[in-house]
Amino acid sequence: MSHAVVKLRPVAAELRMRNVRTRMTPKYGATVLVGCPLVSLALTCETDGGASVAGVSGDCLPPGWYDKRPSRTFRDDTGELCAALREARGALLGRAAGTVFELWKDLYAHQIAWARGRDYSDLTGNFGTSVFERALIDAAGKLTGLPYHALVKENVLGLDPAAIHPYLKGWSAAEALAPRPLDSIYVRHTVGGVDPLTAGDVPPGAKLDDGLPQTLEEYLRAEKLRYLKIKLKGDVAADLERLGRIARLCDELIPAGEPYYATLDGNEQCKPPEVLLEILERLKPPAVSERFARAVLFVEQPFPRAATLEPSVAAPLARISKLKPVIVDESDENLQSVPRALELGYAGFAVKSAKGPIKALFNKGAMQRHPQRPAEGIVSGEDMMNLPVLPLHTDLVVMAALGVAHVERNGHHFCRGLDHLAPGERRALLEAHPKLYHRCGEALAALDTRSGALDVSSLNARPGFGVDAGSEVDLESMTPFDAWTHESMGL
Repeated sequence: MSHAVVKLRPVAAELRMRNVRTRMTPKYGATVLVGCPLVSLALTCETDGGASVAGVSGDCLPPGWYDKRPSRTFRDDTGELCAALREARGALLGRAAGTVFELWKDLYAHQIAWARGRDYSDLTGNFGTSVFERALIDAAGKLTGLPYHALVKENVLGLDPAAIHPYLKGWSAAEALAPRPLDSIYVRHTVGGVDPLTAGDVPPGAKLDDGLPQTLEEYLRAEKLRYLKIKLKGDVAADLERLGRIARLCDELIPAGEPYYATLDGNEQCKPPEVLLEILERLKPPAVSERFARAVLFVEQPFPRAATLEPSVAAPLARISKLKPVIVDESDENLQSVPRALELGYAGFAVKSAKGPIKALFNKGAMQRHPQRPAEGIVSGEDMMNLPVLPLHTDLVVMAALGVAHVERNGHHFCRGLDHLAPGERRALLEAHPKLYHRCGEALAALDTRSGALDVSSLNARPGFGVDAGSEVDLESMTPFDAWTHESMGL
C-alpha cells in the first residue's frame, strides 16, 4: 500500500534540556569535553484534516565542534546553538501547512541566512534546522505508521531532489537507501587523543571503578571490537608512536584470522597537508604492522575547514589519496559543500544527524549523480557523543536506512551507560529493546556493545525514528529550555 505525501502545520514546540557529565574526558581537536547539555524537542503538528500528531527529536550541544575558531568559549558555543534553536522555533511555528520537504527547505534557507548575518557558522544555523527537521520526519512517521526507510522510499516527505541540485533531476531519494534497513551496525570505537590505551596510561588516582572498561586494552579484551576510529594530533612523530601502540594491541588481542579495520580522524589538525602525507607514507613497518596499515580504510577531515574546500588543496589531496582516501565531515557545512568536495577529489562525506538527514540524502545523491563523483564513494557515519534516547535512536535509524555498516559510536564509553536518563526511561529502553540495551550488574544499564555491533532491528520496526515518546522520553524530568542556563552545567 502506497501512502500519499504528508502535509503538516507545526503549531507547538516543547524544548527541554538535560545536563550530561562524562565519566572520561574525550579530546577532539583542541577541545576536552567534561560535559554538555542534551536538548529534546516535542513538536506538535496538525494535518489538513485537523488531526494532531507529535514528533520528537534531540541532540547534544557539544563545545568546539560547530565552530572551531580560536578564543571561543563553551558559553559562546552553547549560547549560539541555543539561539539557533530559538530562531528555528520562531521561524517554523505558525507556518502554513506544507510537505516536510517544503518546511525543511524554507527553514534551511532561513537558518543559513540568519547564521551568516551574525557571523555564526553554517553548521550552527543548520543545527536549528536539523533538530526541527528530525521532529517533522518523526511526526510524518507517527501519522502514517511508517518507519524512516519507508517514508523516504515512498516519498511521503515530498522530497524534490532537482530543486536542490539540477543534476539530481530524475534521481529519487529512494536510490540513496539500502534495499532494506540494516538490522545490525558495527560500533567504530573512538580512540581519542588523551584516551588511555593500557592501564599504565591511567594516572594515579584516575582509575575508574564503575563497571565499564576504561582503556582500549580493556575494551578489546571485554568486547569484540573490530572497528576503531583513531584521532590524530597533526604531530608526525607523536601520531606514529601512538598508532604503533594501537597496532600492537590490536594485533595481540584480535585473533590473526579475524580482520579488523580503522579510520583516522584528522580533526582539522593536519596543517599543512604535507603533515598527513608524511604520516601515511610512514604508515608501514616498522612504525606499524602490515596488518594495521592494510586495516586503515580512510582519513576523515584532516585539514582546517577554512582550507578544506579551497582550490589549493587539490594537488596535495591527490597525492594523499593515492595512499588512503579522504572524506569531509566538519567541512560539510551546507548543501554546496559535498558537491564541492567531490570536485576537488575527496572520496566522500560523513553522515551526522546534527547536520540533517535530508541533507545526507542529497549528499548521497551527489555521490551517485554528480558529474565528478568518485568511482567508489565513501559514506561514513560519525558522531562521538551520540547518546540515548533521541539522538542515538534517530542516528542509528538513519545509518541503517542508508546502509552505513559501521558507525563512530562512543557516547556509551565517555558517559556511564544510561545513568543520564530518568529511571522510567531506562526501564522502558531495557524492556522495549532487549537486544540493544542490557543490564551490567544490579546498578547499571548500558548500550549492548559486547559483540562489537548494535542490534537496531527493534528501532527499524517502529514508525518514524524508532522512539516511543510516551514511555521512553520523560520531558518532565528535564529543564524547560527557556529556563536552562549555562551555569547549571557547573563547569
